[in-house]
Amino acid sequence: MLLNRDELVSVLFRETDRAQRTNMPLALIAIGLVGRERRQADWGTNLHDQAEPGVVERITQLLRCYDSVGRMANGEYILILPGCGARNAKTLAGRLRDEVFAKPIEADGEKARLNACYGVVASGGRSALVVLQEVENALRRARKEGPDSIECISTEADLDPGVPSSPSAG
Repeated sequence: MLLNRDELVSVLFRETDRAQRTNMPLALIAIGLVGRERRQADWGTNLHDQAEPGVVERITQLLRCYDSVGRMANGEYILILPGCGARNAKTLAGRLRDEVFAKPIEADGEKARLNACYGVVASGGRSALVVLQEVENALRRARKEGPDSIECISTEADLDPGVPSSPSAG
């Protein structure tokens, strides 16, 4: 289920609180679609509007049942990954790039490929607002690098929390 911004922030507060209480890892991935305005001009609004939900459906197929995905803004999504450290989240971002965005989406009888950039951050026990700001900063840095870039902001401890978790039990 795709959460709206308010629902996503509510889940983020709940999960960061849980991560702090249980000392378990929590990671976020921000996904930013690249070239949205140009695609709408090239493809038309109808094709673009049909392609984006197809991408969201593919994303949710890679997530575990307790992960969350929500829309933060037009063309921007955030994944909340409880029990997942930065290393596994970065691996998942690579899978999203390779398995979701590298393949064209069929919409309105045509095939369209969307490009994205990815920001990854581990909560490290910090508050929801700090983690949200950090993942948005990571996404901004990835956008500067160009389409298909993955930017991970984390500490060494975040990269290997010692918890065996697979972010993609899909």
